[in-house]
Amino acid sequence: MTMILSALLVSALLCYDGSTVSAYSFPSRASKGKHDSINRRTALAQLALVSSTPCLLPANAAENILEARLQENSIAPPTYGMEASDTDIFYPQYFLGSWKAASSTVDIQAPCGFQLFAGGKAAFDSATQKEVIEKDVLQYKARFVTQSRGDDASSSYIAADREFNAKEIAKAAMGGYSVLDVPIATPNRFSCVLGPPDGSNLICVDIITIGRKSESLSDDKFACSEVVRQIVSPARRNNPNGAPVPPLSVKEIETISVYTKLDNDKIQCRQRTATYLVPSQTDPLAFKKWQMSEGKSVDVRCYDVIYSRA
Repeated sequence: MTMILSALLVSALLCYDGSTVSAYSFPSRASKGKHDSINRRTALAQLALVSSTPCLLPANAAENILEARLQENSIAPPTYGMEASDTDIFYPQYFLGSWKAASSTVDIQAPCGFQLFAGGKAAFDSATQKEVIEKDVLQYKARFVTQSRGDDASSSYIAADREFNAKEIAKAAMGGYSVLDVPIATPNRFSCVLGPPDGSNLICVDIITIGRKSESLSDDKFACSEVVRQIVSPARRNNPNGAPVPPLSVKEIETISVYTKLDNDKIQCRQRTATYLVPSQTDPLAFKKWQMSEGKSVDVRCYDVIYSRA
């Protein structure tokens, strides 16, 4: 789940369709002192032109399910779910340790048109200009640790340090005070409270894993994917016993990551996020947009990420 957090946490602050709720604003990393609407990684990161240019990989990339979906730039929903053995993503041994990550947006697409892209054409153009054309690079720290399998301390695996990574990603993207609380950080659920620097308009983000798959392609190549349901709601910290409030946004997001070990101190990753709308029983507009999407992704984004050992 951690590798998708860079997409999911920031997108949570532009989680709403621009027709109903405006985006939160934070200082731009590229221009200190200026304020710009958060569009990076929108919809826990979404991407691309209506004409939909593919996220290209080498010719031999389509040798497994995940690489095939990434190479073909499939906008159909994933067919894999959660299996009994999919308790977490088990990373190769060479991931263990601390890393410096640099993530660059390669492409942003709106496969179903701008009317279904969060924030519309203005948000699409802004994200494309800032992230793709101006090459705004997100830099953050990441950490992978050893975890034990259940009660068997002798059986362990390499996993992402979710809480640490989420806080570092959010700090780099939104400022040091954006993650106020992380009450839950497990393989299948991540929950946090986010807010702008002035502390107003706090929101709660719940990221629930509903699909997971990983594939070892070679000794130096590894692919993994998670499908999550992202629920963004007003934070109720001041009135925890108050009446339930409807969520501001509910989306499903697939993130595919294909890693290639370049040497002992560097890993290259091609990452793609695809965002799908979810039918709403309380919001007629959201329900209509879900119908219009016909189950296809409304926001697709590709990233190149380089991990350098810290």
